[in-house]
Amino acid sequence: MYLECDCECVNKVVRGKHTVYAYIMDAVSAVASIVTIQKAFFVLAALHLTAYWFPKDESGTEKEYRYDFIVVGAGSAGCVVANRLTESGKFSVLLIEAGPDPPMESMLPGTILFLKNSHVDWNYTSTNSSSWGKTHRSNSTHMIRGKMLGGTSAVNFMAYVRGNPHDFDTWAQISNDPSWRYKNILRYFKKSEKLNDPEIQQSRYRNAHSTDGYLKVARQLHPELDSYLQAFKETGHNVVLDTSTGDLGYTQPLFNIADGYRQSSAVAFLSPIKNRPNLHVWKEALVTKIIFDKKKNAVGVEVLTKENKTVKVQSNKEVIVSAGAINSPQLLMLSGIGPKRHLSDIGITTISNLPVGKNFHDHTPVTLFIKMGNLKDDQKPQNPHEFPLPLIIGYVALNKSQTYPDYQSLNLLLKNPTAVLQFCSFTFNFKYDICDALYNKCKNSQTLVSIHNLVHPKSRGELLLRSNNPKDYPLIDIGYYSNKADVDTEAASIEDFLKVLNSTYFKEAGAEFVDIDLPECIGLDRGSKSFWRCYSQAMLTSTYHYAGTCSMGSVVDSRLRVKGVRRLRVADASIMPTTVSGNTNAPTIMIGEKAADMIIQDNSKWSCI
Repeated sequence: MYLECDCECVNKVVRGKHTVYAYIMDAVSAVASIVTIQKAFFVLAALHLTAYWFPKDESGTEKEYRYDFIVVGAGSAGCVVANRLTESGKFSVLLIEAGPDPPMESMLPGTILFLKNSHVDWNYTSTNSSSWGKTHRSNSTHMIRGKMLGGTSAVNFMAYVRGNPHDFDTWAQISNDPSWRYKNILRYFKKSEKLNDPEIQQSRYRNAHSTDGYLKVARQLHPELDSYLQAFKETGHNVVLDTSTGDLGYTQPLFNIADGYRQSSAVAFLSPIKNRPNLHVWKEALVTKIIFDKKKNAVGVEVLTKENKTVKVQSNKEVIVSAGAINSPQLLMLSGIGPKRHLSDIGITTISNLPVGKNFHDHTPVTLFIKMGNLKDDQKPQNPHEFPLPLIIGYVALNKSQTYPDYQSLNLLLKNPTAVLQFCSFTFNFKYDICDALYNKCKNSQTLVSIHNLVHPKSRGELLLRSNNPKDYPLIDIGYYSNKADVDTEAASIEDFLKVLNSTYFKEAGAEFVDIDLPECIGLDRGSKSFWRCYSQAMLTSTYHYAGTCSMGSVVDSRLRVKGVRRLRVADASIMPTTVSGNTNAPTIMIGEKAADMIIQDNSKWSCI
């Protein structure tokens, strides 16, 4: 939910005994208003209003800490793994999460704006860069990661996107394991899903979906977007009902939203089993080290509890690390699994010399702002139980004979000028003067914010430990545009997208790309390849789709077992050797489903216990 004010209205905020009126008319006040509301949400979190949804916290309740399986991280994959391993009732599972229950602002789809930089965000920051993002208020980027049950699935924008079959066929080639081919992993997408969309269920896409899973998925249709879809069709793109099977084109997407609430992995996979007796959950507990015996078997973990006590927990069978593309490699390296030279430099003895932290990559998004006619007077109060903005997603190949996309286009229709300020200054973290200039050019118009993700970047970054102290955040070189070919592809994708300005609807609406006169691009002809290369480097942000730091093939094998040790697996986005053609949440949930199946299969000889 964005603050529905224009430059003439007032946001009333109570601080102590005094009432403060904050006029939202520039970027600074827009950010200040968001921070004030975040503080109010933080106070509200003390009431634990959502605790009844989730399993209780059992940390410190047992005399002996021993379980069959230990799952580290209750994020997109970890919640799935914990659910599936406890289904039979034969195994005891401890799920350990560094954060608390999701607060109310995480549960409500309309309040997504307030989750960044909040108390349930890890608040990671990349190292500085001089090659991109010169329009940002710093030379680094904020890296949103959810720190709560549900992990980043509890802070993301909730689009349900699977990727393209080509992505998973590539994984199968890299891992030399056909079980990762799309035709073989489709069943895991279906296993999770509980689709509620009669049109898709009665279409040719119905066999790719399921209505029996835990993860509720639905669309949120906006008739006003039909004109936009027609415009994309007029300029040579397909308009498709569903992109889940890999069809290219533009669509109104599926969301992880149902019954008025965000369907995070915690809501979907933990809430229904919160009273399952063999599931044990520790909250606000940080796993600091994986414990190995002399034969390199993972036999447990060390945990720093919320009482600041270090305890050891033993595992009878396996430890599964599902802490995400930043926390998983950090934990492995703290435990002696990683590049030997780097670990030696910070005083950690190497147990297995592996390229942990390498291959860090993300989709590289560049943001365009397009004025779309005059503001309308039909504004309605925002329903916090709905996604707050009309959204169209497109998947486009620059080579029209190619079956997988080069870029993903996320198109948000902002009907309020205050929303432009908030997205520019807070969500994207652009410099205040740029956001003020943008606001002044868009304040009388609806604005289409188009975020272009290069979905198969060649650039790679790296994650390293800052020290051997588990509380120290790692050093993250995000690596954007380290391969200059990505800049060229990004520029070409923008040129391809902007052909829509020549469509009938966009012309009738007086649509106009908003040139914010970037100092870096002065002297370049607007619309030239040189201009778009410059614009791409200046206006690059992040979609927080981090992957690859514990890659399948180099760090883990095709069954997600960490190489060089035993009884240890990784199951999250960090195992992706190459990222997927879109948002990473649904594929990460699929990884959790497949991992759980493999773990149960490999431990079937213990099933009589």
